[in-house]
Amino acid sequence: MSMTHLATPATWIVALSRQRGPLRLYQWLWLLICTLGALAIAAPRILSQPVRYETLATVQIDAAGRYHELYTDNQPDDDYRAVEAQALELLKARRPDLGGPTYAVRFASQSDGRIDIIATGRTPLEAQMLADEAAETLARTVRAAGGREILRNLMGWELTEALQGRQPETTFQRLLREIIRTQAFPLNRAVEPVSAYITVDQLPREELSDLARALEVREEQLRRIDIPALEMNRTAATGAALQRIDADLVRLTAGRQAIRDALAYLYRNLGAAFAPDAPSDAYRAIRAPLPERAVDRRIPLLLSVATLVGLVFGAAGVAVDRSAGVMRKILELWAYRELIRNLVIRDLQVRYKGSALGYLWTQLAPLLLMLVFWFVFSAFFQADIAMFPVFILVGLLPWNFASEAVSGGTRSVIDNAPLVKKVFFPREVLPLVSVLSSLVNFVLSLPMLLLVMAAVQAMYAPLRATGNWTNFSWTFVYLPVLIGIQTMFLSGVALFLSALAVRYRDTVHLIGIFIQFWFFLTPVIYALDRVAGPLAQLVRWLNPMASLVEFYREILYGNAVAFGQIPTPNLPALDSVLRVLLTALATLAIGYWYFQRRSGEFGERL
Repeated sequence: MSMTHLATPATWIVALSRQRGPLRLYQWLWLLICTLGALAIAAPRILSQPVRYETLATVQIDAAGRYHELYTDNQPDDDYRAVEAQALELLKARRPDLGGPTYAVRFASQSDGRIDIIATGRTPLEAQMLADEAAETLARTVRAAGGREILRNLMGWELTEALQGRQPETTFQRLLREIIRTQAFPLNRAVEPVSAYITVDQLPREELSDLARALEVREEQLRRIDIPALEMNRTAATGAALQRIDADLVRLTAGRQAIRDALAYLYRNLGAAFAPDAPSDAYRAIRAPLPERAVDRRIPLLLSVATLVGLVFGAAGVAVDRSAGVMRKILELWAYRELIRNLVIRDLQVRYKGSALGYLWTQLAPLLLMLVFWFVFSAFFQADIAMFPVFILVGLLPWNFASEAVSGGTRSVIDNAPLVKKVFFPREVLPLVSVLSSLVNFVLSLPMLLLVMAAVQAMYAPLRATGNWTNFSWTFVYLPVLIGIQTMFLSGVALFLSALAVRYRDTVHLIGIFIQFWFFLTPVIYALDRVAGPLAQLVRWLNPMASLVEFYREILYGNAVAFGQIPTPNLPALDSVLRVLLTALATLAIGYWYFQRRSGEFGERL
């Protein structure tokens, strides 16, 4: 039966159900391998799920009254979301490691003004402390949102007094003028003179609390975010830029001191200290309980699903074999294994023929290309990614494998036209040889990758500060799985393009342009996480190499983090790996099907 009868999954099911005797031994072995393979892929991810604990605290705000501007039609609006984002910013400034599956916080707001804070921690106490702190921070930030307008009015009256030449009568008025002078408290609307007489002593209790909270939040932003950011920028600045940063640092430091002194006045003279649990217009209504047990990791269920996926995949393979005799074709290729081995060796010898360095070019070529990218992105574009040489190289080597395999596979049949016309052998050998020779070249370059990783990590100051010299992880053992998936995908592409090139010779010329375009759609020199959400997801789904490069980067480097932080290798998401595996198998099936359809006309077209 020809491969053209495999157009739909329904055909596969019919083929599988067609009784042609019991399953053969190799088919049972195939089912076993698929099942064990699915478990091998899934089990590390499932079993390595971190233990995490969740708990919940609650903030209650007056959504119908004092803070009604945070809601539109009884639903949180953009003003509320800005308050939430500010609270998260403050939390992350205090806890730089916040984020990820084991240490995170999220807010769930209700129309009645109740806000649930769900915190995840690595221990019960950590989760409880994070939930309580996040609830207090959110309540404080909500009150600060109301306090900014109060502060604006106070500063407006003080500006009126200053314009009329009057001296401040109280310490707080003097501090307000210093805050105005240093521009330490930016507002969404500029401060304007007001005619209504207003001083801090006249404020009602709730408004006084809001004012104090606004000053507290701004003081923390200056201390933890704004001033440290300027100090970091100062290290790379020169000339006029350095002078401007120094002036801003002096101004904001003076403004921060004025805010701190104003807070001390409010605490000491007016009793405006924050009691987060005291019932008011915005307070922490329920403190988080200590979680009694860890979040269920559903290990038995996930392992059962992985087993089922493996069985289904194995059954589909048996259906294809019964319909198209795949095993017969594999045995035929195996019979020509000596030819394949010799052609791969020939390709490698031709590649380095006449070269003084020979095999060393497998190490030097990607290293030199990495240095070019490193120089460009360090000198001209200022890429702020930790251990950037490792980040580049981990993506560059798999990409070189793909680029060589596709470009060589496209020309494989045409370049071996005399061999095709004179000798009988399975034509699939030629594109597969191109892929395998590129694979060997890729594997030979891995020692250089490990050497560069060790060297860069040994020189990386934040890593040395922890007492470690390298950041190597056990996740390296996942490398053969990714190499196998990428090889299947590239084999399918090479089979398809090699047959297409014989029929349409322009393919050989267009493939270079296509590979250049493909390179920029693959996150080799940038992190896909930094691309806008919908576009990044589209690239992942339509470009399997984008996902594969991300997988290599996850297990060897980790997620892209800013300079000064330490990337931590991890296993890629199981569902993403399975998606790319299925894409690779589908590409291999389509490429082989098209190659089989066109291989009969190779002789007359060549």
